[in-house]
Amino acid sequence: MGGTMKNRVQHSRRNSPKTSRKGSIFVLAGGAMFAMVGLAGLCINVSYMELVRTEQRLATDAAAKAALVVLGQSQSPDQARQAAKSIAALHRIGGKSAILGDSDIKIGTSAPQPNGSFSFTETAASSTVVTNSVRVTSSLNRLSGGVPLIMMPQMMGRDSYASEQSAASTRIEMDVCLVVDRSGSMSWSLGATPFAYPGDLAGKSPIQNYFQLPHASLSRWAALRSALNVFVTVLNDAPIKSRVALASYSSNFTFGIWSATVASIDQTLTTDYTTINSRLNTIASQPLIGNTNIAAGLREGVNALMDPARAKITSCKSIVLLTDGILSQGDDPVALATAAREMNIRIHTIAFSAQADVALMRRVAQAGGGQCYVAPDAASLTAAFRTIAATLPNMLTE
Repeated sequence: MGGTMKNRVQHSRRNSPKTSRKGSIFVLAGGAMFAMVGLAGLCINVSYMELVRTEQRLATDAAAKAALVVLGQSQSPDQARQAAKSIAALHRIGGKSAILGDSDIKIGTSAPQPNGSFSFTETAASSTVVTNSVRVTSSLNRLSGGVPLIMMPQMMGRDSYASEQSAASTRIEMDVCLVVDRSGSMSWSLGATPFAYPGDLAGKSPIQNYFQLPHASLSRWAALRSALNVFVTVLNDAPIKSRVALASYSSNFTFGIWSATVASIDQTLTTDYTTINSRLNTIASQPLIGNTNIAAGLREGVNALMDPARAKITSCKSIVLLTDGILSQGDDPVALATAAREMNIRIHTIAFSAQADVALMRRVAQAGGGQCYVAPDAASLTAAFRTIAATLPNMLTE
């Protein structure tokens, strides 16, 4: 009987609540350990995917920027695509070289939207639309075997990571041609009286004054030269250098030893703005004579911007057309402005002095998709050129 009681006590101890709780703790601890390992694996995979995304973003951005730089330098979409592929290959994504195909690299144009963003549109190789942007799309599927996950891929439901990212780089360059009036009236004074000459020519015969050099500081030509100095100063402070050309016009005219040609390109597109002032001085080294053939000047402005030896597919093109008088010869400048707009050339006009045909200049600007500025005096002329220079679309978007 004593033995039976002892066995019962031992059996009771083996099945006590304390022993049962130990077993439960082991089970819970095992489950917690498994969950912690799974959570750690998930965190590592997520962190790794973020690292891969960052590497992919860097490669995509660098490829887009490189392609745009080469496009601007070479004007060749093929060379731009090759640059994007070469730069991408220098980047490592998940330990593998980034790979781009030609179809991943789009050449096109980006236009600003009301919300401040830019909208990209791919352009055909034969298009005359300004080509100022490159969009690169990278896909991890192009990498051999993709980018493998590090820990327990079964938990993620896959054994590799796939991601696609795009980057568009846009450079808005500007080519602008200044088309200025060099007819005889540009030697007149800044007042509203026709045939009035400034300085020591005041009160003398207009016939005699007509063949004199324009006054260095008091003539309309002097006001134009001063305003253009402000124009190029504003451009010089911009982050991207615009190219500037200069054209001038009057009419074909000959009198004795003096003669004038109807229009000329006085400076081809350049970023050396000091040449603009030099060309203005050269023009004024002879008397300003002739009538006002606005269309002839506008035509030379178009020629300067569309010169095959200098034109860029990446440049927006604008003309700033100035006159101080009334159309007296030549074709209809409104029709020419309409044709220029079809070539993606925007035309701004400046009606300078009280004698300028403001109505005509407004019609030319409207046909050319630009703005018309009315400048009756030197101060408003300078303000007009300052405004135009400040609003030219020079920027770099990434």
